[in-house]
Amino acid sequence: MAMSATTLLAVALAGCSGAPATSTSGTQKVTLSLAVRAHFVDQMNTIVAQYEKKFPNVTVTVQTLPDDNTQYLQRLVTERIGGTMPDIVETIDSLANQLSDNKITTDIAPYLDKNENGISAKSFLPQFLDAYKPIAEPKQVQGVPVGADAYVLYYNKDLFAQYGVSLPTADWTWDDMNAASKKITQAAKGAAFGMVQTDPQQPEFNPVIKAYGGFVYDKEKQITGIGEPAAIQAWEFMLKPYQDGTYASYQIGSSPSAPTFASGKVAMLIGARKMVPTFRKQLTANWDATSIPLLKGTRPIGGGSYGLAMTQASKQKDAAWDFLSWFFTKDGGETTMENSYQVLPPTQSGIDSGSWKTLPGPPTNVSAFSDAISNALMAAQLPKTAQGVLTTALITADQKVLLQGVSVKDAFTEAQNTVNAALKTQ
Repeated sequence: MAMSATTLLAVALAGCSGAPATSTSGTQKVTLSLAVRAHFVDQMNTIVAQYEKKFPNVTVTVQTLPDDNTQYLQRLVTERIGGTMPDIVETIDSLANQLSDNKITTDIAPYLDKNENGISAKSFLPQFLDAYKPIAEPKQVQGVPVGADAYVLYYNKDLFAQYGVSLPTADWTWDDMNAASKKITQAAKGAAFGMVQTDPQQPEFNPVIKAYGGFVYDKEKQITGIGEPAAIQAWEFMLKPYQDGTYASYQIGSSPSAPTFASGKVAMLIGARKMVPTFRKQLTANWDATSIPLLKGTRPIGGGSYGLAMTQASKQKDAAWDFLSWFFTKDGGETTMENSYQVLPPTQSGIDSGSWKTLPGPPTNVSAFSDAISNALMAAQLPKTAQGVLTTALITADQKVLLQGVSVKDAFTEAQNTVNAALKTQ
């Protein structure tokens, strides 16, 4: 007989504190299994080595899963069905609800309430932790963010100088940014571009739509607003630069060989902190970062995160929590990740005084990152499969506008209808 939702929840909570769990704090030999996407494997292996050195009675195995979110979720569902789930998995803010709905992750709120290693729910920036609270169970926490991020504007000082454009200032508006991009794009005549964008990503379109007075998802009404009048104005504003020579064309930006900021052929990029290691390794030009320019009197800053979560299937939940709580201690994995230039800490104390703030530049303007993290708007969380429908519908709408000449209103009204139809089936 199938268990009710209430019974399943009771079982999950019992597993969080029950006798089968094993802690790493003693001398008993413990083996933990952990699965992350390919992008995280090298760094996680380094972190695991630190942990095993500190706790020699613990062995942590690291499994590599696909970077693609859809493939990642499918693999975890397959492992759950097959009874081979690891103890800890990487989670992603945009997948958190689907991981919960598929009974992969479990509630760690009881552990956070214990405040072990000084780690509690209050330790985290609320907008980042909230992404791991399932829509159906908002009092639960099914993961902790470890790689918090928010968009900033990167700029190549050498290209600005080469094409006679003044550098960004603190009071730059979005129109100023686009004007600078257009001047560089047109003057360079294909040798370089002011900006090269693919489809607008959620950390860009979500806060821009909000700045125009619109919304991506209304949780109470369970509808999307991506085709409402305010959103249509925002899409027209975001897509016009692909069409009028301000940015590289959509065809160039979405091609496999698109020029990149790291190549030194792109003057500006709206992007995340995770790109910094690549820029430091590949970009020989003089570059830095600054805050997202002003739009309608606000800075439309979007953010996101990936994290770590305990699985429902784990029989070693106490040991898994030992690892997760250690992650945020002074000598834990979070500091290692900060020192790689790849992420910012998802805690207020980390933003205020983390080791990332004293790393040698570039980038030297560290306040751009701390300001962005503190003011970031998280992605709209849609229930179950509607999240994937939204992603696909928006890409389809972009392509209809930029490749087929369909009007913004028609393309995004159709996208809205598609997403709302999906929401009705959830």
